Amino acid sequence: MNKICLMTIAMFFTLLNISNSVFAHENRNIVIDAAHIRASIPGTNVTSAYMSIENKSVKTIVLTGASSAVSDRIEIHQHVMNNGMMSMRQVKQLIIKEQEQVILQPMGYHLMIFNVKKPLLPEDNITFTLHFAHQNDVVVSIPVQSIKQEKQAKKQHHHH
Repeated sequence: MNKICLMTIAMFFTLLNISNSVFAHENRNIVIDAAHIRASIPGTNVTSAYMSIENKSVKTIVLTGASSAVSDRIEIHQHVMNNGMMSMRQVKQLIIKEQEQVILQPMGYHLMIFNVKKPLLPEDNITFTLHFAHQNDVVVSIPVQSIKQEKQAKKQHHHH
């Protein structure tokens, strides 16, 4: 009985290690960089998140959405020009071709965060889960930045 129990435990840990390595391997194909959330503007409960998503795999990946404890509604949005007017529209998914990168940024694609449950302040870190079709979710911790910090980071990024 003890021998069977030890073998069962050993098999469990072997399977656990295999599933963790598969999960880690799949996530190495998706690289999230330069992520930040815009700090809440007093009196509002809407903000946005930006980042680059790089697909290092040999197949196309599809971002289908995001979730976080800070909001019950996060959507993929895109700014578009319509008859000389800039407007925003929801996008159901974001296709990232193999070996390519998509940048979520102001005035482009971004994650729109509605119904923010509490103000998001600079220096907070928010856990986000990015959902992909036919891929494991990717969990990231994203820092909150003020618009001033965002502009400084953008200047520094362009000088390198």
